[in-house]
Amino acid sequence: MVEFHQALVKRRKVALRRGEILETQSGYQLKPDKLKRLLKGSIAVSDLTENDFTLDITQKGVDMRLGLDIATLAMNGQVNQIIMIAGDSDFVPAAKHARRAGIDFVLDPMWAHISDSLHEHIDGLWECVRREPENLNDPLHIENMRDRQGAAAAEDDAAFDLDTL
Repeated sequence: MVEFHQALVKRRKVALRRGEILETQSGYQLKPDKLKRLLKGSIAVSDLTENDFTLDITQKGVDMRLGLDIATLAMNGQVNQIIMIAGDSDFVPAAKHARRAGIDFVLDPMWAHISDSLHEHIDGLWECVRREPENLNDPLHIENMRDRQGAAAAEDDAAFDLDTL
């Protein structure tokens, strides 16, 4: 990914915004199914392995930086079009501001569903890559991991009652 980012920032008229990793909010988290089993007493702390934890890295500041960039570009009249590639809907106010300034605001949501409120404040959708990446089929992809954790948690819920603690 680092090589991709390095190549991307060398492109003409491209700005890449990255957040800062907050070390105070980052760390290892015990997977929910293991936590429930630990609380239930069906496993002991000594039974835990490194595979029972996930690395949780929190990145902050990206949305604010993007919003400031968009507002500055709009205020200074430096661009007539912004193409944003993002997979979330956190920038409705920035898109709305750009459009009020007469900027054509186009979004590539990276195959993610976008909210109706965001759709209302963009001028169009654009897909850089039409086919979703194959990594979504990888069993270790984050969405697949969540699905498995959810299924395991549901099984534990059936046998675990918090009122008994």
